[in-house]
Amino acid sequence: MKNKLWSVVQKIFPVLGLLIIVIIFSILCGDKLWTKNNLLNIINTMIPICIGGAGMVFVAAQGSTDMSMGALLAATATVAGLASMKLGLVGFIVIALLAGLLLGMFNGFILAKFKVSSLMVTLALSIMLRAIVSFLSNGQAIFVNPSILALNQPVVKFPVFIVVMLVMWFIFQYTKAGFFSRCIGENEVVGRFAGINVDKYKIIAFALSGMMGGVVGIFNVGSVGGVTPTMGNFFELQVMTAMFVGGIPVLGGSESKFYKLILGALMLAFLQNGLTLSRVASEVSELVQGLILLSVVFFSIFAKTRYQKSELQKEA
Repeated sequence: MKNKLWSVVQKIFPVLGLLIIVIIFSILCGDKLWTKNNLLNIINTMIPICIGGAGMVFVAAQGSTDMSMGALLAATATVAGLASMKLGLVGFIVIALLAGLLLGMFNGFILAKFKVSSLMVTLALSIMLRAIVSFLSNGQAIFVNPSILALNQPVVKFPVFIVVMLVMWFIFQYTKAGFFSRCIGENEVVGRFAGINVDKYKIIAFALSGMMGGVVGIFNVGSVGGVTPTMGNFFELQVMTAMFVGGIPVLGGSESKFYKLILGALMLAFLQNGLTLSRVASEVSELVQGLILLSVVFFSIFAKTRYQKSELQKEA
């Protein structure tokens, strides 16, 4: 009975968390939360987190960490933005996607072939990319081809967002890339003995994460019309917060589900928006988000531990 209880708790906790956040801010903010413009703000906050998470979820499912997405976003946007003045909109998109893909593959290759910690590899790349962005931009904002602003129109942004999410969901749910990523997260050693090419799928996971970082960079540039050296600062932390708050295990594995990313992104978007409407200072807002993440991670580990203990007691 207890094992069923803790299993149910793990599954409904993200949904319950989202409902609590929505109810609290509905009371605090009243009708302001549900106006058309505010809902659009929530969706616009959610879109980059979902897209970034759609790639990073492969990495997280393997039990790895990608700390480079924010810097990768800025680097791809900077390189593609500089090229856009001669190559236009199409060239901008192609270069951003290709640069994100290659940088992600580099992360995966170093991790897989040299057996280095994913935290160290991606953190080192993040520092390097920030330095490159500062050098290329000379510490100043870079303005891009004006045609790129068309990407920020709802008739373009929303359909592209839906298509990207559906494609990434299909890959994660129904292809070897997603299935083997979850297997690696469950037990990498067993996966190797089962015949999974672990190194290959680690590279694929980081390549997808990098490419989605490039997609976020494209949308960010489209929304502001340029690139700044600070673009994407702490973006990877937002994505990881959404994933873990949504119920994706910190250590990855079979419980890594795509819908949990969307739930987590909704929770984070409503939380940030509600705190803004409530006129909470930015420092306090960050503190609240950090405490919520810490609480959710602690509770998820606690619930999983209790579930495993209940299973062991049942077998005994």
